[in-house]
Amino acid sequence: KGESLWFPTVHEEARPASSWPHIDERFLEGRRRHILEEYGAIKALNDKSSTILVVGAGFIGVEWVTELRHYFPKLKNTIIDFLPNPLGPL
Repeated sequence: KGESLWFPTVHEEARPASSWPHIDERFLEGRRRHILEEYGAIKALNDKSSTILVVGAGFIGVEWVTELRHYFPKLKNTIIDFLPNPLGPL
């Protein structure tokens, strides 16, 4: 549908349908809690030396993989894209 992933966490009426209905990201504390939850989930994957797949080798996908590699060195990272090379628009 092209809807933003942020919509359910920002608009109060949509929060019950969100993957994070317990977090209200309209406020700084809600955003902080969400970041800490996601960090905990990624850290648990790192502790298990899991494999991560990032779909999309544009600017954001490449940034994600480099950040994950830097902060979670035990993760095995794979990045894919439909273009033959990363950062295709360059």
